[in-house]
Amino acid sequence: MNAGFTDIRIQDKENSDEIIRSWKFGEGVEKMVFSAYIKAWKPGSSV
Repeated sequence: MNAGFTDIRIQDKENSDEIIRSWKFGEGVEKMVFSAYIKAWKPGSSV
C-alpha cells in the first residue's frame, strides 16, 4: 500500500533505552526495539 508520504525521517530518541525499560516487558528488551520520532510529509496536504 502506498500512502503517498515523502521525505520520511526516523530519529531515535536520546532516552530511548529509558523509555523502553519503563514498559517493563523484561530485561534487555531495549536491545531489540527503540523509541523514535517519525516525521513525514504528504504532498498537497495543508498542515
